[in-house]
Amino acid sequence: MALVPYEESTVIGLQKLHKPLATFSFANRTIQIRQDWGRLGVAAVVWDAAIVLSTYLEMGAVELRGCSAVELGAGTGLVGIVAALLGKCNSLTPCLRGLYDIHLTFCLSHIVGAHVTITDRKVALEFLKSNVEANLPPHIQPKVVVKELTWGQNLDSFSPGEFDLILGADIIYLEDTFTDLLQTLVHLCSNNSMILLACRIRYERDNHFLTMLERQFTVSKVYYDPEKDVHIYKAQKRKQREDL
Repeated sequence: MALVPYEESTVIGLQKLHKPLATFSFANRTIQIRQDWGRLGVAAVVWDAAIVLSTYLEMGAVELRGCSAVELGAGTGLVGIVAALLGKCNSLTPCLRGLYDIHLTFCLSHIVGAHVTITDRKVALEFLKSNVEANLPPHIQPKVVVKELTWGQNLDSFSPGEFDLILGADIIYLEDTFTDLLQTLVHLCSNNSMILLACRIRYERDNHFLTMLERQFTVSKVYYDPEKDVHIYKAQKRKQREDL
């Protein structure tokens, strides 16, 4: 997340960003996200990339149960909230069904459910946490952590390769942050981790970041929403032999 000013006259549909609540339906639940443009600017509103990435997760493109996931630059937290809801296990998985009594279902949900860490800079954490707590039921909240992460700065509070899935929505737009963002992605990823980045390619510098990313990751476009003009890119660390 970067707190940068936007020229209001150049933003189409800006009115929806000034609404105090944005309502969505994901994972068979109504999600109400607080917005606060006046206090936190671009960090406190829901951008189209977050909606598209949440939709992509709901399509089942990634198995979230049992997954350790992190959202970078979460802002309002929509993507992380959706990931946590989709990662819950309300019933026994097929491979376990028949081996366990149905009364163990709730316990197993805490074993195989997703563990989601939702991050942003310190200034946005209180706001972010309020959205997370308002939209996650009590039995899921223990599997979700809201945590400070300033790209490239406090990485020692995260174990190298800690996460299976790294999520980012509209975090590629400020060129000054590209080196720190790349460093953060490298630190958080193991050789088996997957990165999903949703973004609108607004400027040539956005493509420049993808070029930087390709030096250390295998990158492919896996989804495009033509109505919202949002791309989703998947990235995984290059194997050592690919770098030679």
